[in-house]
Amino acid sequence: MGNSETPNPTRRYTVRGVKTREKLVEALLEIVSSEGMQAASVRKITGKAGCNEAILYQHFKNKDEMLREVFAEIMAEMANEKEGLVEEHPRLDDAIHRWVETTFSYYDRNSDAFAYVLLASPPVVRSPSPLYGRMTKLFGELLDTTKPPAGMRLRREPVVLNMFRGLLLGVPRSIHFGSMEGPAVQYVDTVSDAILRLILVEAD
Repeated sequence: MGNSETPNPTRRYTVRGVKTREKLVEALLEIVSSEGMQAASVRKITGKAGCNEAILYQHFKNKDEMLREVFAEIMAEMANEKEGLVEEHPRLDDAIHRWVETTFSYYDRNSDAFAYVLLASPPVVRSPSPLYGRMTKLFGELLDTTKPPAGMRLRREPVVLNMFRGLLLGVPRSIHFGSMEGPAVQYVDTVSDAILRLILVEAD
């Protein structure tokens, strides 16, 4: 899961404790990715991580806290990769292309973590939630501050933004569940073009 396996800074960990926590998180992600949320019991998580159930409670207050804490860590890592994107790509079409590229690249490197926060059914955390806040803010900044191509205007109706989400997650979802070939980054241009055709219309 990259750098998102950072222990809660309010707790003190030994090196062994950090490694144990990483094993618990990796086990959780693998189970949810392959079997769904309903399969992620404390017994199954700790069994896959190779430790007894009591160990989990040394790292997390309970399973619900673990689910939310891990979710928040992954979302923060994904948001970190998109920080500064608007400043680097002030044109809307360039920014959308980079947003899709960053999203798909993250999936290719961390498919279980990506599936945990964005593909799990039922979702680990339902939207809207404060845990989506930074990513939502970054995307809002992208729409607010980038410039559409000349003669075009941006569509921001809720149904359009929901369709945008469907286009963005469709490729990782299809690869994850075996109906498309990876890697996801090979589809960046196609998906970016589809999104731009969706959200841009001729200015009045």
